[in-house]
Amino acid sequence: MDNKISFIESPTIEMVKGFHSNGVAAGIKKEGVLDLGVVLADVDCIGTGMFTTNKVKAAPVLVCKKNVKNKIRAVVVNSGNANACTGNLGLEDAYNTCKECSELFNIPTDSVLPMSTGVIGQRLPFNAISSGLSKIAKIINEQNPNNFAKAIMTTDTRMKIYGVTVKNKDQEYHIVGVAKGSGMIHPNMATTLSFLFTDAKISKKALEKAFRAAVEKSFNSITVDGDMSTNDSTFLISSGLAGNKEISGNGDDYRLFAKAVEITACTMAKSIVQDGEGATKLVEIYVKNAKTEKEAKQVAMSVATSCLVKTAFYGEDANFGRILCAVGYCGVDFKPTKLKLYFDNLLLFKNGEPTSFNEAEAAQILKKDSFKVIIDLDKGSKSWSVWTSDLSHEYVRINADYRS
Repeated sequence: MDNKISFIESPTIEMVKGFHSNGVAAGIKKEGVLDLGVVLADVDCIGTGMFTTNKVKAAPVLVCKKNVKNKIRAVVVNSGNANACTGNLGLEDAYNTCKECSELFNIPTDSVLPMSTGVIGQRLPFNAISSGLSKIAKIINEQNPNNFAKAIMTTDTRMKIYGVTVKNKDQEYHIVGVAKGSGMIHPNMATTLSFLFTDAKISKKALEKAFRAAVEKSFNSITVDGDMSTNDSTFLISSGLAGNKEISGNGDDYRLFAKAVEITACTMAKSIVQDGEGATKLVEIYVKNAKTEKEAKQVAMSVATSCLVKTAFYGEDANFGRILCAVGYCGVDFKPTKLKLYFDNLLLFKNGEPTSFNEAEAAQILKKDSFKVIIDLDKGSKSWSVWTSDLSHEYVRINADYRS
């Protein structure tokens, strides 16, 4: 990591100049559980977003696709109800959420980004939303233990908030990201609800360029179960209050900002896989020496999404044949006799046949909470990483009774 970029040990949204956040138990989920959160900006912010490519898009996604083009003043997220497959009434609820925020916080209606996550096909309990927003309006400036990050969780077992500080010459700015995601994790786009906030002063064009590159490397390079949600969305929002010289173009300042966004987004994305429903392992599928990055990603994603591979990871079985099979049907041309396969640094396969690797050593690698599968195609110089989880009995249990 660039020495100008450092992780924030205990990040909060409030560390980013111009933003305040809080969350409450509005009664959407069971009593006492945080389920509604707001991030409020002091100033008009620039922002950009990327959204699910699922043809069935939730009402809040449709609203946010319009509103993100405007100056942004607030983000509102509820959990427990996705407001998806709810027709015109669902759209009305999403717009009414914006209207409620507008009145409570004295901001333009179209400056609000409303998002929802949870059960699909149920009408949003708007009375609970309205009451909850009124509560938040009274405490939005109060210090709190990352209530926004907690309020947006569904099957997540932990909150996901990460941040970096960038110090460049005599200037300093921050990037803090908050995400939720555990199941229905798969590209494209975004595979989660995630929000990155920065106080860096940057042009909108540069912001969008850095964001799209970071999403491709992070949220579009993870998979838990191969299912893409109706609500997947991710955003990058800037208050521009850090006082740095405006970042634009393709110079060193831009490259540093883009790297900082990528690092934050990748940390968030990996934490989502690590917290995948029923997951016990985080596995990086790293494909190197491919002809193009597109081919490298195609190979990696084929392995990462294979149920046979994922169950072998869960069973801690060094069945590399399943991996080779997934590489073979991915649609990328390669010569099997040139391919090499590693678990971490242990070489298992080369020259078209197994090596004399130690089975016990391979098993020890698979017992770890996190390890790396390396696939060397020996046909170019490009590489890509995709992060996946194992597939366990617990995943079936969680999703068999999700609504109960």
